[in-house]
Amino acid sequence: MKSEVIVKGKAKNNVELICQSCGNNLQTGNIYADTVAVSSYKLIYIFRGSCVVNVDGTSHLVETDCSIMIFPFQKFKIEQADNLKFYWIEFNGFAAAAYVSQIDFTITSPTVGRLNKDDFELLFDYPDCSANAEFIRHRNAAVIILMLSFYLELYPGEYRKENRYVFSARIYIEENFSNPRLNVTTVVEYLKIDRSHFYRLFKNETGLSPVDYINRRRISRAEFLLADVKMSIKDVAFSVGYTDQMYFSRVFKRLNGHTPTQFRKYMYT
Repeated sequence: MKSEVIVKGKAKNNVELICQSCGNNLQTGNIYADTVAVSSYKLIYIFRGSCVVNVDGTSHLVETDCSIMIFPFQKFKIEQADNLKFYWIEFNGFAAAAYVSQIDFTITSPTVGRLNKDDFELLFDYPDCSANAEFIRHRNAAVIILMLSFYLELYPGEYRKENRYVFSARIYIEENFSNPRLNVTTVVEYLKIDRSHFYRLFKNETGLSPVDYINRRRISRAEFLLADVKMSIKDVAFSVGYTDQMYFSRVFKRLNGHTPTQFRKYMYT
């Protein structure tokens, strides 16, 4: 979903929240055996029964009406049980980390308790993740935001000192991602924090490394700029903080699955 991020009272650049897939285990069989979430978040909601979810070697019991969040690049496996029915939604985009970081989901503690929300499972059937129309993408994103709002209401993230560092880092990145000099070193110097400690805090809160987060912010903005067909790929790269067009194209393809030229042709022509 394209929305405005408010930073220090000013409207900043557009960001996206994109639905990749959704459904339930009765539709897909064994899709959740030894699956890698790649660059997306996966929210799994247990509608009926209970199961054990193994995430990167750690087992978590998830019961009826409870949920677990699989962070990007985590390997997980759901141990099927009799009478089990669960729903999932997979989503990504720059806004994803910002939303998830406000809820009490972390890599080390990825589960939350009961929602007690009637008909919550119906929200998982609504998004049309195969559609490319812009208005459908907005609707899909609105559904994800609605889902996450219920978790935020009941299970807001604890306000820890560490969270302030991560929040300040995200604001600093938002204000400076177009500067080619922005990197993890400049962020750490701005925060006045140990680099290794910052890396652990940031990865635990967002599910992404600081480098990956910066790249995703830049590529998200680049996707928006590519809508202007009069703007060259080189100018798009420079506008989001990359001085090397070839490097920009490699990062774009790694995160997006298409080169900037392919993306522009597919989405905007």
